[in-house]
Amino acid sequence: MTMNVPESGDRESKTDLRLLLARLEEDLIQRGTSETITRVLQREDLRRQAAGEDLLRLARLAQMAGEIETALEILEGLVRREPGLRVAWDDLLELLWILGDRKGFARLLPAARSALDEEKYQLWIRRLSPAEGTRTASPEDGGDPGSPFVELAEKRQALERYLRLFSGREDCFARQWADRAEGKSGYVPERRPFGFPELEEHLAGRKTYGIYLLQSDARVRTALIDMDLAARFRQGRVSAEDRRLIYREREYLFQRIREISGQAATRPLIEFSGGKGYHFWYFFDPPVEALFARTFLECIRKPLAGDVSTFQIEVFPKQDSLSGKGLGNLVKLPLGIHRLTGKRSYFIDCEDRSTEAQLSFLQQTVYTDPEQVSRQITAAPAAAVVVHPKHAKWVEEFPELHTLETCCPPLGQILAACRSGSALSLREEKVLYHTVGFLNRAKTLLHSLLRNQPEYNPHMVDYRMSRLRGSPIGCRRIHSLMSYVGDYCRFDAPADYAHPLLHMDPAHRGPASNRSEKEENLAGAIENLREAIARVERFLK
Repeated sequence: MTMNVPESGDRESKTDLRLLLARLEEDLIQRGTSETITRVLQREDLRRQAAGEDLLRLARLAQMAGEIETALEILEGLVRREPGLRVAWDDLLELLWILGDRKGFARLLPAARSALDEEKYQLWIRRLSPAEGTRTASPEDGGDPGSPFVELAEKRQALERYLRLFSGREDCFARQWADRAEGKSGYVPERRPFGFPELEEHLAGRKTYGIYLLQSDARVRTALIDMDLAARFRQGRVSAEDRRLIYREREYLFQRIREISGQAATRPLIEFSGGKGYHFWYFFDPPVEALFARTFLECIRKPLAGDVSTFQIEVFPKQDSLSGKGLGNLVKLPLGIHRLTGKRSYFIDCEDRSTEAQLSFLQQTVYTDPEQVSRQITAAPAAAVVVHPKHAKWVEEFPELHTLETCCPPLGQILAACRSGSALSLREEKVLYHTVGFLNRAKTLLHSLLRNQPEYNPHMVDYRMSRLRGSPIGCRRIHSLMSYVGDYCRFDAPADYAHPLLHMDPAHRGPASNRSEKEENLAGAIENLREAIARVERFLK
């Protein structure tokens, strides 16, 4: 006996799905599986047409036919589509248990908890325990780190921590869409709470979600500084000089934002967004008013906004309260895949890019103390130099460098690059030598800055210092060499020739010299050139 099954090309509206499922079940019971039945079970159009109990029945028929992979695909698709369908979770977990897939079981059990009643959930937990009916071991109990339950417990804790940290509007979130052909992307609201099933989809890369930062009471649990690459650098090829400028300003902002945040005894969680920049996340528990969080982050942003030209710096949320039906600003959640670029976001301070390691890294997250923030907001107008505890020793040892770093943005970018061990360009070296080289402790300071350079040569550093003439390099020349488009510094006292060392206490400056760096006596210039050549020749020997 054969079964007349509508082909995939037939109109789905004419397919009596339940009659088809009944016929499939009858044939399986009477005659067993066949190629025709297998082909029907694997039809994608039937899965799209079916829903709820019908899709569940299709999965059970696939199990009867021995098509286990097909059954798993149908059940996993069903619980994603209808995460509250308890019976679907029961079937899926039971099938994974029968197959002995303990890792798959442990992976899905946390997502199933909201759909299962507590008694059923505890029953599944006991199945994973070493002895039926006993309290299961946990990592804190010293349980076997490789056991399925410990893995389950650790993952559950990591997901719960993620949901606590990146928490926004209670009854709504957003799903990202992208049209790569048009180069466009956006978000559509999802009017339901964000929970474990959605988080699993986000982390797996199947979908990408964002949260609306403001809760319904206009409070926030998280706020952020958004650092996006300027539009002109996102179109076409970027020159080597521009790439160097982008890298230098990025390192400068990382360092300065960390240091300024340190004044409030907090530190941001820095994320590469997967798109065009970085997010600096700050967390509050209990939640605070949006105005309070924004004011704090503006105290960090404003002093830095004019220091860079390759990045645009903004604070989110931008609203202090909600009006009408508005939901406020939304931000893409971390560790997902940007639908337009295809890149996954990650926390830059965690070297391991795996999702498991990135989730575990969240254990190091610091909550921001509102009292500390209040003190910083109050002191912001009069704040001078901010010292992060991590760099206190460096500041104490080299106060001249710290003053230059905080008072002169382009020079601060070079000093930040030195401290991170990044190689300097010839122009950056020129600026460094012709500023720091004119301080009283020039030799000590320059060797300290340059010793981490890939091509550090102490003899060459000494030689270049010996060739310094004239006066420190001027502000205009620095801006030109560094392609810096920010404002010029303002000094307490007017100066005919502005240069960075005017920020310094006169006690730290070297002896005064003439402004001109040119040799007026040509014969003297030639003699100096000969002497320089002789020194280089001796050095090469």
